[in-house]
Amino acid sequence: MKLAVVARDWKTPQEVRAVIKGLHDTQRISGVILVGAMPMHRFFMHEHANPNPVYYEDFDLRFVDKNKDGVDDAYEGKPQLKIWVANIRASEKERDDDLPGLRRFFTKTHDYYTGKAVPELRTLFFSTDVSTEDWTGPGDWFKRRGGTRFSAPGDVTLLTGKACTHQAALEAFKKHSYSLTCVGVHSDETGHALADEDLMAHEIADFKTGSLITINHGCFTANWNKTEHDNNGPNCGLSWVFGKHLGQAAVAQVRSGGVGFDDLIYERLRAGDYLGKAYLPCKQAHEIEAHPGDHAPGDIVSGILMIGNPFLVLKPVKREVNTRLVIKKAVYGDLANNAVVNVTQKVADWIEESLTVEATAENFGDPANGIEKQLKVDYTLDGVDGTVTVEEGQLLKLDK
Repeated sequence: MKLAVVARDWKTPQEVRAVIKGLHDTQRISGVILVGAMPMHRFFMHEHANPNPVYYEDFDLRFVDKNKDGVDDAYEGKPQLKIWVANIRASEKERDDDLPGLRRFFTKTHDYYTGKAVPELRTLFFSTDVSTEDWTGPGDWFKRRGGTRFSAPGDVTLLTGKACTHQAALEAFKKHSYSLTCVGVHSDETGHALADEDLMAHEIADFKTGSLITINHGCFTANWNKTEHDNNGPNCGLSWVFGKHLGQAAVAQVRSGGVGFDDLIYERLRAGDYLGKAYLPCKQAHEIEAHPGDHAPGDIVSGILMIGNPFLVLKPVKREVNTRLVIKKAVYGDLANNAVVNVTQKVADWIEESLTVEATAENFGDPANGIEKQLKVDYTLDGVDGTVTVEEGQLLKLDK
């Protein structure tokens, strides 16, 4: 990775943005790391003026203050993110660099890259949701998104429903460290709402083990500005990265909402991309979805934000291969007109996990809007090649 360091006495987000645009135009940079108390653009999102990373990620959008209150609340144009942006700031206070916290963080990265600190190849998932007649449950949901592929099956810990308790979370981190943790519970900037009581930011900061990468689905968890404003710190998102443990990165939300499209992060990490590059398609999908405005007028940016080390790489853990059944190729869409998407990896994963495979746009996307689609799978079973095609809405059934 080629790295250029630009150090200045930054005063305004406009100054930072101009330099980022210049570096992209002249050097084609792929990402930016904001270190310390860098100026952050404020944007009114869901009742608050929140830190707005898309201001730097798409520097061609024109942001405007429609109600003239000093805070931008709209933009002109369509979001087309050019770069990823990571934030390495250890303090909730707007103008406080927190040098001891930054030193602790860079010591952690040094220990990781020199092999002194090695996270276990384990995956942890929190959710208080439970399965229903129409839904197989949060564990199934997490597996379908690809979040468990960085651990052997026996090293995946799913704390779901009533089992997602405060004590269970503390015990999980007391016993192990994790390469990836997904927090899928209602949250705010101070903690995560588990089944019985909250897991607070100060508890996370004091973990001795930690999680290398945390995907945090709760509201406001990365909003250090709100934490300082309400005087209720420490901040939850920062605690996953700058605590005493080995944690180095988090993708989280600065406004009301959650982190969706995380399956795109897992997909790109499995393909060998580093976290920043894997985060970018997730963030772009969020901006496209939020563009029409999903909560209130002005609430048209997603608020998804990346904290910490953007260069982390997670490699999928190799599993025992089912030699009886091998998925060679799978495509979904309008077969007659070749308007299809390749879903080979997803189908292979789901069959390996004994998950149902239903031919739906919800599972595979919609490459042919308004047209009846099919799922076509080429496979080998006990050494014999075969092909099966199922219509939209039907279940794929292969004898294993």
